[in-house]
Order: sequence, then C-alpha cells, then structure tokens
Amino acid sequence: MRIRTFSARIPNRAAFWALAGVALLLSHDAIFLVQLGPGESLTRTLRAAGHDYWGVASLVLAAIGVAAAARAALRIHALRRRLAGLGVRRPKPIGSSISARLASTWLRIFAIVAIGFAIQENLEHLAVHGHAIGVGALLGPEYPLAIPMIALISGVAALIAAAVGNAESTLVAVIAAVLRAHGRAPRSLARPPMRVALGRVSPIAHSLAGRAPPVPFVSAC
Repeated sequence: MRIRTFSARIPNRAAFWALAGVALLLSHDAIFLVQLGPGESLTRTLRAAGHDYWGVASLVLAAIGVAAAARAALRIHALRRRLAGLGVRRPKPIGSSISARLASTWLRIFAIVAIGFAIQENLEHLAVHGHAIGVGALLGPEYPLAIPMIALISGVAALIAAAVGNAESTLVAVIAAVLRAHGRAPRSLARPPMRVALGRVSPIAHSLAGRAPPVPFVSAC
C-alpha cells in the first residue's frame, strides 16, 4: 500500500490558502466590529460603497473554508479507519509536536492576511476616495486595531492548522510503521517462505532453444 504524505505544516496548499482566506474574512469583519461596535453603524459601513462586493466575497470565502474543513475531516476519518483496520486503536504521537510547527504557520498566515487586508483597503479607498492609504491600512489612525486583530485571528487559524497537520502526520507515520512491521516475514510467518530451486540451464541447450535439430541427426532418423 502506498501512503500519500502531506506537508508537516498543513495538509496541502489548497487547504492552507483556504484557511488564510477564512482568516482574512474574519479579520476584516473583526477589525470593523471592534472599532465600530455591533449594530447599524457596522452594517452601514460594510454595505457602503467600496464594500458592496464584500457580501459575495464573504460567501465565497466561507464556502471554500467549509469545503477545506470537510476534506480535512474526511481525510483524518479515513486514516483512522485504516489504522483501526490494522489493529491500532490509540496511536501514540510520532514526529514533531504542534508547538514545533505553530510559530512558522502563524507567521505565514499573519503575513498573508496582513498583506491581503492592506491591498483590500487600499483598493477600496482608491475606488471611493480616489487615493490609496498605503501602510496606513495597518498602521494608520483609521485602523488602529488592525495588527492586533489580524495577529489574534491568524494565531487561532495557525493553531487549527497545526493541530490538523499534526494529527494527520501522526496517523500517516503510525500506519507506515505498522505496515513496515507487518512486512517483516520472519516475525509474521510460522515457517520460512518456500524457496524454488532452479537447476542451471546448459549453455548448449540455451543456444539451441527454438532451433531445428541438426541436419545429420534428421537424416539419420
């Protein structure tokens, strides 16, 4: 059986970008939520010119996130069923821990979400006000809580990614170890494997294979 291996940080690139997209969605709304508070003011801002696309974009990002989460859950479930079929019920962790991959995953997601939010807000300001605000989308007075909220939500996303990646890599490693152990014939067979002894073929017979008998022999018969 050939077992597919995945990245140690996250199952695959598609899942990583889906998670980053969901983190961007949550970060964007959370920044406006903590700055404006819940209610009519927040609703009016998210529906105003410049944000009129955000409703559809939010649905798309949410759908992609749900699909990625479902795929990851099905993958983990399939690996657990495979491991149960091999007689292992509670696998012990193998390889790196969650903390070993958490920091690098958080930095990657944080960078993607921060850059995505900055680009998004600059395009919105350019479309509505005719000018861009540059790094002010992250450090300016208009968004004073952008960096803290992006850091917080990216951290939660990285924790989820690290937990899923660690669970999957552990299951894959345990399955591979069990299969390797089962592949050792002396420990699993009651008797040694049967051998087939082949006699050495004569070079003369090999050279004459597929040819007609010599002419003198035919004439003698």
